[in-house]
Amino acid sequence: MNSPKVSVIIPAYNAMTYLPVTIDNLVRQTFTDFEVLIVNDGSSDDIVEWFSSLSDRRLRLISQANRGISQARNLGIIEAKGEYVAFLAANDLWHPSKLQKQVFCLDRYPHISLVHSWLVLIDRVGKSTGQVLKYNLSGWVEPQLLERNQIGSPSVMIRRRCFDSVGLFDPKLRAIEDWDMWIRMSRRYQFMAIAEPLTYYRQYADRMSKNWLVAETNFHRTIEKAYAAAPAEWLHLKSRSYAYADLCLAWQVLHSRHKDKNVVIANNYRRQALQHSARVGFSGEFMRVSLAIMALCWLKSDRYNRLLLFFQQIRRWLQAIASKTRRYASILLIWMLEEEIRKHKKIKT
Repeated sequence: MNSPKVSVIIPAYNAMTYLPVTIDNLVRQTFTDFEVLIVNDGSSDDIVEWFSSLSDRRLRLISQANRGISQARNLGIIEAKGEYVAFLAANDLWHPSKLQKQVFCLDRYPHISLVHSWLVLIDRVGKSTGQVLKYNLSGWVEPQLLERNQIGSPSVMIRRRCFDSVGLFDPKLRAIEDWDMWIRMSRRYQFMAIAEPLTYYRQYADRMSKNWLVAETNFHRTIEKAYAAAPAEWLHLKSRSYAYADLCLAWQVLHSRHKDKNVVIANNYRRQALQHSARVGFSGEFMRVSLAIMALCWLKSDRYNRLLLFFQQIRRWLQAIASKTRRYASILLIWMLEEEIRKHKKIKT
């Protein structure tokens, strides 16, 4: 039996809420030469029983004791048979053409080793929030990645052989492990961004409100590790890296279940960001965090949540208008071109 072109690795820990939907979405890819390695990271749910009911031979279940996401991904990489490796979280989704477009890029451009895409944020039920993370890092991108993580792990596809030179995910990292990996890869390989929203990242309170103290520890470990090996000309970015990490932690706190109680913690992270880098105070991310903290202080969590839902609806409405406008403009352009062709044919006759 020939090896598959792509190995898709899905770490799963008590993930049965969304995993069946994720797998159903995945097997509908237009590109079909892939295997799926579901790494059961010591789950206590009924994942084994559920998997036994599946008949798709491209799916494999690998089980280990609970060792964290880094070790789960590492086991998947070791077991992967594909030339290319893609990562997918058990609660995220892909556009049907995602694998096809990324395989095309890696096949066509041998100097590219990692390809990624834009991400659409979706809510608990899979509905778009109207927000698209437009990450566009391409080429040699180490300094941009040192500053902050601008690549979503469920959007990437990587040449399998790259792990032979850069190593596997750091098992000491219980969070932010993907940022550490992208930095290490950026020192050896070129990246490419597909400027399309091919990945759907599910955003909800339980996912976003993980222990921010654990995240803070892993941010610091990743930053210190990255700059210990960074060229001297990029060491000035270190304070900015800490500042963006603090803003990320502030957002994490603001997405927690007990927003009213934790708003002070979020504000402390915001202040720390300014202390690390005054320049970050002029960034859009700092402005958004500041506005969110002020709104939460004034409105409290119930009205704040309603305000967020209102803004999500506005974004979705604007996206729908923009999509229809582009479609009608395309139809109009095609009609105009056809009319010009007809005119030229009449002139010739």
